[in-house]
Amino acid sequence: MAKRRDWSHIIDRLNESPSGELRIRMGSPGSAQVTRCRLLEEWNNLEVTTVREILHLRLKNSKGAR
Repeated sequence: MAKRRDWSHIIDRLNESPSGELRIRMGSPGSAQVTRCRLLEEWNNLEVTTVREILHLRLKNSKGAR
């Protein structure tokens, strides 16, 4: 069975992280890509990229961003 994630909680963790970045391993490259699209539709202040099955989440205005 697929793991259900609480994306609101994950975004809260991202907002609280000092770097403003998180990496999350998804089940497959396809699920990572679909999740990327869904996250970008729902949250405005995110940059989301995928590398294979890894989602890279970053706040657009993070403290570490230039």
